[in-house]
Amino acid sequence: MSSSVSSILLNLVATAIIAMVVYALSLVYPAMPIELRALLSSLTAIVLMLAWHFAIAKVYMRLKPWIVETSARILSSWSARIQSVKIQAAGLRACLGGELEQSRSDLRIEREKYASEKDKVDKLTSALATLGDHMLRLFDQRTERPDEMESGAVVAASQRALECARAALSHHVTKIVYYDPDYPESWVQRDNASQARNYFVRRFFVEKNAQALAGWIRSVLETGLAYRSLVVFAQDIVPDTVAEVRNETCLLRKYLDAGGRVVWRGDIPFWYQGKAGGAKDDWHGSDPFECGPWKILGVYYHNYEFKWSAPREGVATLWGADLPLHITAAGKDIGLAYPHRGLDIRPAPCEDIHVSYLSLRQETFRIFGSHHGSAGEFALCWKKNFTERYPHSGFMQYVPGHFAWKDVNDHFSRFAVSGWPLLFDE
Repeated sequence: MSSSVSSILLNLVATAIIAMVVYALSLVYPAMPIELRALLSSLTAIVLMLAWHFAIAKVYMRLKPWIVETSARILSSWSARIQSVKIQAAGLRACLGGELEQSRSDLRIEREKYASEKDKVDKLTSALATLGDHMLRLFDQRTERPDEMESGAVVAASQRALECARAALSHHVTKIVYYDPDYPESWVQRDNASQARNYFVRRFFVEKNAQALAGWIRSVLETGLAYRSLVVFAQDIVPDTVAEVRNETCLLRKYLDAGGRVVWRGDIPFWYQGKAGGAKDDWHGSDPFECGPWKILGVYYHNYEFKWSAPREGVATLWGADLPLHITAAGKDIGLAYPHRGLDIRPAPCEDIHVSYLSLRQETFRIFGSHHGSAGEFALCWKKNFTERYPHSGFMQYVPGHFAWKDVNDHFSRFAVSGWPLLFDE
């Protein structure tokens, strides 16, 4: 680099010397023709110009590798920065896109909730309006035509007003009755199941078959409204659509965990798994801790041997025994009633449940040996809650037995909705 600078300086000095010589000649020879002087001046300018161009060219040739290297380094640095910014922008775009999609999904769910609530409010308003209309008609009949008023008309109008009031309250909760003729039943005969389905449908329950029940449970789990719903099983074998596996990960147990209510009658719950076409799998065996009710509900069923207390003597098995029963305080609170014809003893240990409505009088018998249910108390009709947040929810077992539907319908339907809150704290 220093030699290049020296060369450039020498060229400039030589050019300056030439220019000085030309200037000196013009002084020494003042009589030099003007044309010659102009020629010398032009030559001097040309020489100076060539010298400068030559110097600049030399500087450029020397600086070119450094300029190219520096430019490439700067370009590479900026390219890396631009690429980094692009990556960050892509990540931000993906993040914002995910947030936007989540926001859209949340908005869609909220809209569905709003539409559902609006529909319920509309139905409630309509039912209340109907109730008010019937009450006004009743009042008009009593005030304007007292002589023509018949007791039967008063009773009919009052019953209709009561039905409207029940309908208004029923819209505060989603009530489902499960019935599917393609799936089997155990103690509950097909005609009894069909009669139960008709009975509950007339009382504003929505009928669901096995597939529809599974889809509906998934929807209420997604919307978080399981606590405002209940499912009555008109058949006493659970379908494989909601009890896919014999453990607490099945869909029906998730519904209970989320605050839903399941109301059961007939045979032991989860004793079988129903299949489409009428087939069923046994979910019970020699080990009670591997049976369906224990694996899914945590409720132990076993046919214990027991000995009668005095004055009766002898040994018997617990299931089907003619044991005296006792309606508990909780059973009296809900007005529990049940038919005695067709009753079949299938008790559950009270330590596995939360509320006993109908229990065995333990002073009348003694179970042999050690057993699960160390307290020795057993319940035939009971409730087990799976979330403290919603005390009205849980699995409710009605009195087991081979009942005709006409003997049990009113008792069972009152049991199904017992303890249900009129209003919810949102």
